[in-house]
Amino acid sequence: MSSAVEPLTSITRVRALSPEEAAQGRPVSIEGTITFCDPPRPSLLLHDGHEGIFVSLTDNPQERPQYSTGTRVRIDGVTQPGGFLPIIEGRHITVLGEGKLPEPLHIDSSELFSPALDCQWVQVPATITGLEKSDEFVLVAEIAGWTVKLIMPHEEHGMEQAKALMQRPVIVRGVLGSVFNGHRQLTARHFFVPSFNQIIPTENLQSEEEPQLRAINELLRSDATSRSRVRVRGIVTHDGSDGFYLRSDDGSMLVRTSGADEYAPGTVVEAEGFATVAPFRPIFRATQITTLNHTAPPAPQPLDLSREEIVRQQAEFVTVDADFLTRRDGPAGDVVLQCRTDKWFFEAVLADHATLPPDLAANDKVRLTGICELTTTHPLPFASAVDGFRLHLQKENGISILQRAPWWTLRRLFWALGFIAGLALMAIVWAALLRRRVTEQTKTIATQIERAVIKDERQRIARELHDTIEQELAGLSVQLRNARQRLLNMPEQAGTAIELAERMLRHCREEARTSIRDLRSVALEQRGLPGALEETLAPLVEGSGARLSFEARGRARSLAGPVEIHILRIAQQAVANAVQHAAPKEIRVHLEYLADAVTLEVRDDGRGFDPAAPAPRGHFGILGIRERANKIHATLTVDSAPGAGTTIRAVVPIAAVEMAWNGHPNGTVL
Repeated sequence: MSSAVEPLTSITRVRALSPEEAAQGRPVSIEGTITFCDPPRPSLLLHDGHEGIFVSLTDNPQERPQYSTGTRVRIDGVTQPGGFLPIIEGRHITVLGEGKLPEPLHIDSSELFSPALDCQWVQVPATITGLEKSDEFVLVAEIAGWTVKLIMPHEEHGMEQAKALMQRPVIVRGVLGSVFNGHRQLTARHFFVPSFNQIIPTENLQSEEEPQLRAINELLRSDATSRSRVRVRGIVTHDGSDGFYLRSDDGSMLVRTSGADEYAPGTVVEAEGFATVAPFRPIFRATQITTLNHTAPPAPQPLDLSREEIVRQQAEFVTVDADFLTRRDGPAGDVVLQCRTDKWFFEAVLADHATLPPDLAANDKVRLTGICELTTTHPLPFASAVDGFRLHLQKENGISILQRAPWWTLRRLFWALGFIAGLALMAIVWAALLRRRVTEQTKTIATQIERAVIKDERQRIARELHDTIEQELAGLSVQLRNARQRLLNMPEQAGTAIELAERMLRHCREEARTSIRDLRSVALEQRGLPGALEETLAPLVEGSGARLSFEARGRARSLAGPVEIHILRIAQQAVANAVQHAAPKEIRVHLEYLADAVTLEVRDDGRGFDPAAPAPRGHFGILGIRERANKIHATLTVDSAPGAGTTIRAVVPIAAVEMAWNGHPNGTVL
């Protein structure tokens, strides 16, 4: 950028830039006071009396002048878009002398997550609740129910000062930092606190009475709170990375400490501090530990795997015999053993600096000793929701081998079976190759013969039905009609019976004609089921005043055996019933091919009927539909009500029909 461009001289103007404008590297020359710096960090936070901003340093550290929090400096550099708000890339620092920290903005919980307060010098009430062990010195604070990290430079005696502040209400003064995502959105808050002088207790630390000695199982009951300073006493069972585990006569718990002291198993201690809620059992945040005695390390308790007792063993020092399955590496580089005991699958985490037995193998029976940590997949950690556990193994004797896995393992058995199967395959492959060509030719010939036989048989049956049954049924119908005319003077019951017989005979004749059409029809062979439906159903509604619509979906395919004939007949009968009895205005036929089924649906808007009521005498349409559906293993539903139309739906399962077709000696399900 040209040197003629005037540099920006206020933080407000830099923060007002858009990310695109800040990315242009506009020159900056701003005077202000450093509100936070830590020599190892190549950055600092600057406040010009109105607003604050983050400054990344790109100059040579060896040529950088001496400065600290409170030093007044001039930063020369360029703008950068930053990840949340625009920042300054500082290329040269000029020390102007001692400055004065700005007057802090007093904020409350409602302003804690205000994006505009990023990099501002603020003060807020808080409670110090813990100390994180990491490369940075980080205090944990609670602000109106939110957990916030306080990032601080390392100070001499900082650990002692942190211990004195544990669980104390304080006023925190510092620079409000932002955690953000890739969309420049605020996701969390933290503070840059330059020194312990900016953490001001709001109560007298010396005026408190001697804390009461409480039993572990009495902590956080209804008469105590997490702000009640108490003492607990017991024997150390396990020393972990985040504290130690303490056992007394009435239970065990995790004690978290703010120091780096280690407490070996068997150490009798008294801890002073505060109980804090945690899943399944409270933990204890200790501000002071007093060693009372040393004794033999405590013996582990057998892990009780019953549902009733395992919920009581959170934080207990236990032992359990199990089958070792495999191992994996944890996210922090630790070793995790996957094991099984009884019906429980669980993991055991190897302690720091502990080693596995060098010859540990899958399916070895092992004895594990360590701390029990209960787990649950339920969103709320109720005792009744415990569905798992893990063990934190002790450093010494955390794992011992009780019994070696048998040599004849499942894997070796599979290898042996595979070898035998390979030999058997080689023994029969020559026969399979020899018979392959014969089988293919046999299938081809059988298919051709089957098609010819079926076609000839259909023609023969059609001729036989036409020449015999249909003619006989027609003659019998005439005879019954004449008999009814001669018996007009006979009792009414006789006339009704003869009328019913005539209806039955008429129905039989219609069925015979339909069967003849089915057997002789070439529509299914030439056009498939969708084309046959269109061709067959259209004449049924001609002259009835109803409109017929047909729709086919899915990829059409031929179905085994006479299944297509049954589907066609079901559609014919359903449409015929609608035309004859329902007086519909519209009839819709829907055919859908699915992956495992074929669905036929016939819907009309006619007068409807009660499917649960018995069919009127002489009416066999629905009965015939049900019989055909049963023959092809279809699921049939009849949905109707008086005045509400009728929907008949048949779902034909392809697998069941093909199984029945292939298993029948004549290849038919008729």
